[in-house]
Amino acid sequence: MRRHLTTALVFLLWGCATPSAAARASSNAPAARPAPPRTDALTIEMMVDLEYAADVALSPDGSTIAYVQRTPASELDGPTGMRSVIWVVPARGGPPRSFTAPGASSNMPAWTPDGKRISFLSRRPGSSHTQVYAVPLDGGEAQPVTKSAASIHAFAWSPDGKQLAYVADRRPTPQQKEDEEAGRDWHLGDVHGTWHRLWVMNARTGEAKAVSPRDRHVIDFAWAPDGKRLAVQAAERADVDATMMYGDVYALPAEGGPLQLLCDHEGKLGAMAWSPDGTQLAFLGAADIHDPTAGVLHLVPAEGGQATMLTADYEGTGQHIAWVGKDALLMLSDQGTKTVLHRVTTRGEMTSLGATGPVCAQADVDERGHTFVCSGETATHPREVFAGRPGKALRRLTHQNPALEAVRLGERSVVRWAAADGLEVEGVLTKPVGYVEGQRYPLVVLVHGGPEGISHDAWNTRAGYPTQLLASRGYVVLEPNYRGSRGRGVAYGKADHGDLGGKEFEDVLAGIDHLVAQGLVDGARVGMGGWSYGGYFSALAATRHSKRFKAAMVGAAITNWISFTGTTEIEHENSLVHWNLWPYEHHDLVWERSPMAHTQGSTTATLVVHGADDTRVPPGQALELHRALRHAGTTTELVLYPREGHGLHERAHQIDFARRFLDWFDTHLQG
Repeated sequence: MRRHLTTALVFLLWGCATPSAAARASSNAPAARPAPPRTDALTIEMMVDLEYAADVALSPDGSTIAYVQRTPASELDGPTGMRSVIWVVPARGGPPRSFTAPGASSNMPAWTPDGKRISFLSRRPGSSHTQVYAVPLDGGEAQPVTKSAASIHAFAWSPDGKQLAYVADRRPTPQQKEDEEAGRDWHLGDVHGTWHRLWVMNARTGEAKAVSPRDRHVIDFAWAPDGKRLAVQAAERADVDATMMYGDVYALPAEGGPLQLLCDHEGKLGAMAWSPDGTQLAFLGAADIHDPTAGVLHLVPAEGGQATMLTADYEGTGQHIAWVGKDALLMLSDQGTKTVLHRVTTRGEMTSLGATGPVCAQADVDERGHTFVCSGETATHPREVFAGRPGKALRRLTHQNPALEAVRLGERSVVRWAAADGLEVEGVLTKPVGYVEGQRYPLVVLVHGGPEGISHDAWNTRAGYPTQLLASRGYVVLEPNYRGSRGRGVAYGKADHGDLGGKEFEDVLAGIDHLVAQGLVDGARVGMGGWSYGGYFSALAATRHSKRFKAAMVGAAITNWISFTGTTEIEHENSLVHWNLWPYEHHDLVWERSPMAHTQGSTTATLVVHGADDTRVPPGQALELHRALRHAGTTTELVLYPREGHGLHERAHQIDFARRFLDWFDTHLQG
């Protein structure tokens, strides 16, 4: 567990699923010959049915990698039938093999410290809760490790393998059970969530004990090397705002007891890792309460004290960390449009090991720092398993989605331009399939969410952001990393504070002007699409900046900052790290930056899309915009997807949305 380069950052990546049965049969066959000529067209069904590698875990001896292959189940399994099967592959290369049966999903593989078994989370048939299971490396039936009375969300073996710590839903008290059965299940106050407690189980006897206080919501944890205590991130409430913004870092005895506050940290928290000798704890966290990301590497003494920020001035955003010796860590970061590795000493000295090649989403490394493994994607292929020595070229070990090798794709590249105030901004450009030099094309701007999200120079194509499908239909696609995006350091991430929808939007307008000046796009045929904060940008494009845009797709968007602030689950997070002001105290400013303030006179054909069960951006935001545009006489359509939250997960919904999005732009932008 402590070697894993893991992160607590929640990232909106949806639209992952699997290919046809014929493609699955050979999905992990090693590539033996050069890829054939690309002659096929990418389809919507192929896009949503792609397989992805995730959750890589390196064995203690560094010889074998366990990973999860994410595959959409057949329609017989229901609308959300996403399957996860654990596979293993030699770290030096060789044929992968399926490790768990496909009947029940298996996630979060973790090796036992002796390397003899792989444990994982799964909810097996007949069980009402997710438990930890384990299978011997040489094969066999999955055996239950835990018998928790509530579902388990995360787990880790103690370094000696004698104990297992896990986080599970907090069990209701007898009084709470009685109240619920009697219908007295109302909520007091405006915030609530599912509380998590930390348990420690004796691996020999199976006896488990709740070790964290009942009045603390456990967010994350990490074993100390001696197995006698754990580092714990916990909050005083279980709601989303508290989990994101108000967690603290504690030490907790493995047998239970009071939490010891290790440092006075304000703001977001990310991954944690103990030093090999147990004298220091490293963690990723925000620079302060107003930092939108948990991307700065911190170091605090094991007995507690002032945390030292080691990478406060680094112009990148840390995502994952692991110790590689007693006085240095390996840090995987977003930097620009790539992911990079650095060696960071406990004195704060940073040595760049270069870009990883594939853009790595999750990673692991051996204790000596000799073998680095990740799930990564390239500009032409979604996530696979890669391995190699840090700083050297990584080798691709898996070969899923072989049908993609024959698909024609638009060429992707990084493009840079100057904003109106001189700030350099960059983004990822995709040219149309069959691009002809000198011809001007319609442009679609796909805007990431956050605003602290990022667009990588990677595959990126998914149901909500169908980049390559747009390229196949003759569009240039621009994915801008406007000010406020991660990957450029703390100052860049805060550069939109107090000015949402202002200079950050002007960054995108300058990017469009740059492409027009280059002779690449037709400035009269520009559309914008995005989800969440990217949807907010698209709503601004359709209203405040309607003269510049012919079509817009507004997904799960903020459209009225005043009503949004009063109904979202991230009232504090949005106010502290995005606006850096309280909207209640600045009505004139936040209303002027609301798309709802500019609907009259809009001429932009606007497709409004939302999940009916979205609590992050409630669907009332979509209703407000759609009704106001309709009243203004603007061409608009509203689609609400039942059972969906902040993004689309059901296969039928993904296919329907992608088709609507593409057809909408073909009608109102191409036509």
